Amino acid sequence: MDTTKTVLIAGGSGLIGKQLTKMLKERGYSVYKLSRNAGKQGYIQWDPKMKTVDEKHLDRIHILINLAGANIGDKNWTSARKKELIDSRVQSTAFLSEIAAKMPKLTYYIGASGVNCYDISQQKVFQETDHYGTDFLSTLVRDWETASDRFQGICPYMKLRIAMVLSNAGGSLNAMKGPIKFGLGSPLGTGNQYHPWIHVDDLCRMVLFGIDQKLEGTYNAVAHCDTNRTMMKGIAKYMHRPFFLPAVPSGILKFILGERSMLVLSDLRVSNDKIKNAGFEFKFEPLNKALKALFSK
Repeated sequence: MDTTKTVLIAGGSGLIGKQLTKMLKERGYSVYKLSRNAGKQGYIQWDPKMKTVDEKHLDRIHILINLAGANIGDKNWTSARKKELIDSRVQSTAFLSEIAAKMPKLTYYIGASGVNCYDISQQKVFQETDHYGTDFLSTLVRDWETASDRFQGICPYMKLRIAMVLSNAGGSLNAMKGPIKFGLGSPLGTGNQYHPWIHVDDLCRMVLFGIDQKLEGTYNAVAHCDTNRTMMKGIAKYMHRPFFLPAVPSGILKFILGERSMLVLSDLRVSNDKIKNAGFEFKFEPLNKALKALFSK
């Protein structure tokens, strides 16, 4: 009898999904990915907007992991783009809860959300029990997590509030490396604003830990919080590039990025005590250790 556990990942082709797939397979899991353009083996075609899915392999699924969502930082936040950011998360999550009925072996669900869900306060380190903020990202995460709560009564489930993911495969680290590569290393805004972050391998290990321990509830997926200045200076150090230019004024960033500038200007400190108290141990903490590992590859 085949006792291999089968995992289905929505958003499995992204930065996190690719690394997670690799680590799941190393652990002996069988992995399928949901895709709008499924043609290859291991992919299941779906369209959450049209509410269609190829049901052929759904009866094999034991664990469902939801990483689906359009990229938050790559385009201006027009009204149309905001709707796309919301729909790609909330609609897809709601649809997953509907098709869960076609997964008789489903025993566990993990839903991604974002750590940018809290009020902005320089005086506070936020925990999972704190209230949502009122800005666009906070309300987006609130609605996203509310959609994940549809799994209540279906199976045990965990919500991961994911911080800035540091990876060699793209994402935020790539964006920060850009100006530094050309000798334009400098802090952004005051440089004193804190950014929560996590190494991609630690994030994937946290997912595996959640599966192993059958964790339930909401957890901050954050290794540490460091200032923008510390992060930019650390990247410059490992790139062997200068870091001496004056800080880029907040006004310029707001002019260039519009509302998206909050991604780099918001001051946010978040606790990881809850996941640590559950027994999880970070492999890439503090920042210097994470950067050293990423730049040594």
